Amino acid sequence: MDSLPEQNGLSIVSNFKAGNEGAFDQLFNHLYSPLCVFSQRIVNDHFAAEDIVQEAFVKLWERHADFDTFPAIRSFLYITVKNAGFNFLEKGKVKQKHQDYVLKHDLSIERSILHGIIEAEVLHNIVSTIETLPEQCQRVIKMTFLEGLKPKDISAKLGISVSTVNNQKMRGLSLLKERLTQRDFLFCAAVIIHGFWK
Repeated sequence: MDSLPEQNGLSIVSNFKAGNEGAFDQLFNHLYSPLCVFSQRIVNDHFAAEDIVQEAFVKLWERHADFDTFPAIRSFLYITVKNAGFNFLEKGKVKQKHQDYVLKHDLSIERSILHGIIEAEVLHNIVSTIETLPEQCQRVIKMTFLEGLKPKDISAKLGISVSTVNNQKMRGLSLLKERLTQRDFLFCAAVIIHGFWK
């Protein structure tokens, strides 16, 4: 899984502990995207997921003096996001079936968090690769992969035909197959074609 380079990472963590805002920005840039993916998997709401992650970083900054290692920082953020995600679902009673599924499969915090970190960072690698696609192709893949939209919904939002959406989706899959590992591509393709996490 992703981690900070050893020497640079030690410097970033020590500077962060001392209250250096630049070090905080580096941690934010390194962890924000995978945390958003992790949060999205829990709450199934793109904007709420981002809000939860941003609030987690606020809490991290408020406690910056408490952390000595990068794994401790990362664990704090993932656990904070996980708990906030469950609170969001509980307070709003949002998508009850999704909530029940998440809670049912939360067998233990330790295993769930570790699995979530690995999965979120795999997804982060996929999302980073999606960012390299041509603009229209990238937008179609993002709306399919991240938002779970159907071709007709993407067609309406982008003002293009459904056939164009499908063509761009297939083009995107072809390019992703060239640029991702086989494991990551198969995972990505399953989401895009079958929408299994919706």
